[in-house]
Amino acid sequence: MQREKYIPRYTYADYCLWEGDWELICGYPYSMAPSPFGPHQRISREFTTSISIQLKKKDCKCEAFADLDWIIDDENVVRPDVMIVCGEKVVKHLEYAPVWIVEILSASTAFRDQIVKKELYAEKGVKYYLIADTDKKTIIVYELINGEYIAKSDGKFDLTDHCSIELDLEAIINS
Repeated sequence: MQREKYIPRYTYADYCLWEGDWELICGYPYSMAPSPFGPHQRISREFTTSISIQLKKKDCKCEAFADLDWIIDDENVVRPDVMIVCGEKVVKHLEYAPVWIVEILSASTAFRDQIVKKELYAEKGVKYYLIADTDKKTIIVYELINGEYIAKSDGKFDLTDHCSIELDLEAIINS
């Protein structure tokens, strides 16, 4: 499309200069909404706490993070609501794909979370992608199989060959 060449695209260097909270997807900036409401915060806390408790009991090199920037490449910087990172310790921002991400829907982010980020995360190899809807009280769980997200019905996640967790998704969404 000819019009696309007139729409400015940005890079990580530009992103570093911006004030406020932003995400950068395919070179296009997305302003982050003001801080989330109570239900969103509760769900985020429940995910992070449940995951952290289980990971501490296991001998695996995985950690849960909430609202940490993932610098994917020069045109993509996202801040998932919650993610699980396995492997080397994160010092500043994440610079490699997490194994697990949850996005908690809000009216202003629903399209981006359900379509744009879902495609981006699959492309970048995120093994599990969860979409939590606090209004509908649902959590959709996707597992990346042969490059595509396939819906699954349970809360069992094999994070690495030697590390798995199981979450009570019903309890989390109803917290």
